[in-house]
Amino acid sequence: MSGGLFGVGLAGPALGESERQILAAHPPRGVILFRRNIEDEQRLARLIEELRELRVRHLFLDQEGGPVDRLRELVGPTPSLQRTAGAGTARRAGSAVGAMLAKLGFDVDLAPVVDRAVEGGGALVLGERSASASPDEVVRAAGDFLDGLHSQGVGGCLKHFPGLGRAALDTHRLLPVVPGDTIEDELDLAPFRALMERARAVMVSHAAGADGAPASLSPKIATALLRGRLGFTGAAFSDDLEMGALAAFGDLPARCASAAAAGCDLLFVCRQIETYPACVEAVELSVPRARRDEAAARLDAYGAHVAALRRAAGEPGISFAAIRAELRSLA
Repeated sequence: MSGGLFGVGLAGPALGESERQILAAHPPRGVILFRRNIEDEQRLARLIEELRELRVRHLFLDQEGGPVDRLRELVGPTPSLQRTAGAGTARRAGSAVGAMLAKLGFDVDLAPVVDRAVEGGGALVLGERSASASPDEVVRAAGDFLDGLHSQGVGGCLKHFPGLGRAALDTHRLLPVVPGDTIEDELDLAPFRALMERARAVMVSHAAGADGAPASLSPKIATALLRGRLGFTGAAFSDDLEMGALAAFGDLPARCASAAAAGCDLLFVCRQIETYPACVEAVELSVPRARRDEAAARLDAYGAHVAALRRAAGEPGISFAAIRAELRSLA
């Protein structure tokens, strides 16, 4: 079943009966949680236990710090990548976030951001999610954060390929078009080139190139550029396929099929779980079996990478109190 190519979201902090039935009938590769799913440590632990009983293989969280801080209510604020980049503390921040996620039961953090903070683009739209306008500084900070995550047995994912640094619109709402420019394109790609094999996962954005096609739906970007030109062999995750940037590109099942055919291995459906079965059906009907098998193999390899990180790290030996203290010292 093609459910193994999906990451799905849930409505609230407890698993509803209809959600339970959908997950049992179409087991996804993973479940992604958001702040709406996290009220307190006890309820979160129960939810994660139920998801494991349903054989969900990976639990994802989008925990960057700063503007994207899903665990703020549990452990206090996590500093942004930009702040820790400036202070030279990105590895400590990654380690604290990794320890926190490992203790709670998560496998993968959808971080770090490696988009550049370009004036008029990422500097405004992404804000402190971007470490710097300099690719070298982005590589240094994001690499340190990623190493910190890995040291605690948690996988990471670089985002948002091929770079949102020059995108002047927020893909959550609108479709930005990033003009082609040989020099600027290379600056955008530099952090991915430097870190993608270490991360083993890359998230493909919805930003469009000059041809108007979103990267996540474009074989030219998600396959020819990422696999052919850059030689990436790891797993490609789509950004959330419900985002406003894709509003003109068909309904959700059609977008999922297009993203899979374009080269995205893991397809994120972050809110509309009731539509997820139709998305699975669309992928099975429209995407060749060889392409689906290729995607599953890449996701299996990424899962093995995360399992190896977990074995190397062992059980988290730090308390939540110590994690909170470390985050306070970094703020």
